[in-house]
Amino acid sequence: MDILKKTLTVLTALALMAPLAIVAPVSAKTTTATTTQASVKKQTYTILSSSFYKTAKTYHTKDAKPVVYKAVMGADRPTMTLTAKGKLKAGTTYKVTKQVKVKINAKKSQKYSYVKGQGWVVSSKLTDGKFKAASGVKKTATKYTIVSVTALKKAKTVHTKDARPVVYKAAVAADRPTMTLTTNGKLKAATTYKVTKQAKLKNAAKKTVAFSYVSGHGWVLQRDLTNGQFMNAD
Repeated sequence: MDILKKTLTVLTALALMAPLAIVAPVSAKTTTATTTQASVKKQTYTILSSSFYKTAKTYHTKDAKPVVYKAVMGADRPTMTLTAKGKLKAGTTYKVTKQVKVKINAKKSQKYSYVKGQGWVVSSKLTDGKFKAASGVKKTATKYTIVSVTALKKAKTVHTKDARPVVYKAAVAADRPTMTLTTNGKLKAATTYKVTKQAKLKNAAKKTVAFSYVSGHGWVLQRDLTNGQFMNAD
């Protein structure tokens, strides 16, 4: 029975190996591509079990950017060698098509999910369902006095880096120069956006704060945005 079990596990590893032994690098132009390269680390594990999904499952990342691994399966034994190749984007929806359970040590095991078009990711780093901009953002409202608001003649190109800036929905008073900003989700990390307006607002402490209006999303703290298009090397 032990020989039969070992043979079945090896066959499973071989089935996993066919499409995944070599993972092509992802183009910088791919919208959901892996971001900045992770430190290259290689680790070999014993495969305990595997699952193949008839229909790809939908998952998303939150604020963190999970490391993506390239996998090479053992040709004659149930092993999986993982090498770090980059990271997923934060706040992004992905599809998972396979999952494996590997042995970390005598007392610990871990699951990895295969993210379609990207690579293997620790399963616990992914969350079920599609990403929604409002995920994990507590609703708060802050009132400001308007110092100035400028509409840009030409939309300005900006981008986010690793962090996901909070987006605010604005309500402007009809009879006085005040603007109330209410949290309304977050932008995606490592993504290019267009800014069409800028505002200087004074808070209760009499401090002036600059905000930019991101087209199609809302108001964002100007300091959380970087000029120009996002590039993987940022």
